[in-house]
Amino acid sequence: MKIVRLVYDWPPPWHGLAPHPYEVTVSQLKLGHEVHVFCGRWPKSGPLQRPEGSFIYPIWREPFVGTSKVTSSVILFFKYFLWRRKNKDVDIIHAHGHFGIWIYVYRLLLQKLFPWSKELKIPLVAHFHNTAKGRWEKLKEKGNYIMPHSKYFSWPLEVFSDRILMKVSSAQIFVSEDTKKEAQKYYGGGVRRSFVVESGVNLNLFQKVGDEERSKTKSDLGFDMYDRVILAHGIMTERKNIHLLVEALSFLPSEYKLLLVGPWDSSYSEKVNEIIAKKHLDHRIVKVGYTPYPQVPIAFHAADLLVTPSSWEGLPKVVMQGLAVGIPCVVSGFKLKDKMDGIFYLSKLDPKSIAKDIQKVSSEKRSVDSSQIQGYSWDHKVKEIEKIYEFAKKNYLV
Repeated sequence: MKIVRLVYDWPPPWHGLAPHPYEVTVSQLKLGHEVHVFCGRWPKSGPLQRPEGSFIYPIWREPFVGTSKVTSSVILFFKYFLWRRKNKDVDIIHAHGHFGIWIYVYRLLLQKLFPWSKELKIPLVAHFHNTAKGRWEKLKEKGNYIMPHSKYFSWPLEVFSDRILMKVSSAQIFVSEDTKKEAQKYYGGGVRRSFVVESGVNLNLFQKVGDEERSKTKSDLGFDMYDRVILAHGIMTERKNIHLLVEALSFLPSEYKLLLVGPWDSSYSEKVNEIIAKKHLDHRIVKVGYTPYPQVPIAFHAADLLVTPSSWEGLPKVVMQGLAVGIPCVVSGFKLKDKMDGIFYLSKLDPKSIAKDIQKVSSEKRSVDSSQIQGYSWDHKVKEIEKIYEFAKKNYLV
């Protein structure tokens, strides 16, 4: 099968969405498929990751802040169709997010004006990791400040892109049931064409380790054997509520320490640093910053539990990673469709409640059954995607 992937985020860097489409591509290559990736990427971010057998076509992701829909996405539109002139035998277009906005608009015009077009005989599968309208509404509910270029330009285009993508896709993949319901609430769309495929985990990379290695890893990161290490991993932004987790630390005994791994939004970093200074918590917090994906397991091996107190999520891959290495995950902002040992949902999003839930989970030594995670391997998830491809090929929109 010849697959075209459209995605704005491709490693390096490895943060954000990047590991997800990368792992899906690797698993699809194992099945013998030919994968062509049109991707946005940041300049000077290092050697492009090229899984053996893949074809990668990078485009400068965002020459100016908030302008990718009218710069990089336009370049993608022309680059894709120049490529298509020499590549007639595409089987599936798999689109992640808004990078292909003008390709979606083009297909909508073809549906209305030239429904017999050969381009429409190539099924388009839409992959929703979140919804633009849902993110927007949640930020407004919280009263968060939204930058003018996002409020009046970038986000309206993202909502427009989501709406068009729902109309032109033969099938839609959502990373959680909540994301699917959110899309149907704000955009409409046929339930029959919508599927949930949750995020996966690389079980060769994220594995349990013995007590000796865990102790050494803790020591290497500046902790001692008696510390209870709370890990928060990902891009540190307002919706992740790291400030609440930092405040929660002040309500926990001194042996509880916080390990923060991931790049920071600069203004949010200032807010969190003010709380750390005010609460005199600097000696109990270790910040690591951006960490390349292959090195991420080190942080999990040092941790006693993962805490993700987000306002909203699709399905955070860090939770699957935490379960794979055998640590409890205390979370919010999403729900798995299946009950899994080791996941505990926060009762409330306030510092005292977060601290109480953390202490309850860690003191009772809750079990984590990592065997359940086998069904969340990327290879397994790609088999689910294969079935959706077959559905799309039988139900392409004309």
